[in-house]
Amino acid sequence: MKLIFKFVALFFILTICVFSQENNSSDKIKDYVKKNTTTEKTATNIYKSIIENSEKHDVEPELIAAIIKVESDFKHSTISTAGARGLMQLMPKTAKLMKVNPNDMNANIKGGTKYIAWCLEQQNNNLKLALASYNAGIGNVKKYNGIPPFRETQNYVKRVMKEYNYLKA
Repeated sequence: MKLIFKFVALFFILTICVFSQENNSSDKIKDYVKKNTTTEKTATNIYKSIIENSEKHDVEPELIAAIIKVESDFKHSTISTAGARGLMQLMPKTAKLMKVNPNDMNANIKGGTKYIAWCLEQQNNNLKLALASYNAGIGNVKKYNGIPPFRETQNYVKRVMKEYNYLKA
């Protein structure tokens, strides 16, 4: 009887810890998004889209938030000199492959999340290689058998990992 009681008590304590950790993580992401956006409405939209798409594609929301921070600094109208668009800086060809409109904020997050999920799958869940693939293309990661020797890609991986680790802490 004592053993069953101990087991139930331990299970209850672990359940509380897991749920409080999930809420802390969720609150941290929500605060992070709010801190980096200009309006409450935009922050709420981005946060909800991150959570929805991370669950749908089995990607950590912290990773999506970190990619958005590094790619666009949470500015949804960002267009790079290479033509990448939106929060997750989707190239037109990638957006087309992901079947999303890169100019639509929620669709951009959907497409970027779907794409990083695919990169993770292709790289056997090696996060750094998946990030390098997201930035430089999977062909370059294969060609160099690792993170390509491009300064931009190496810095990109470091910056996303820094933001990701901050959000996970």
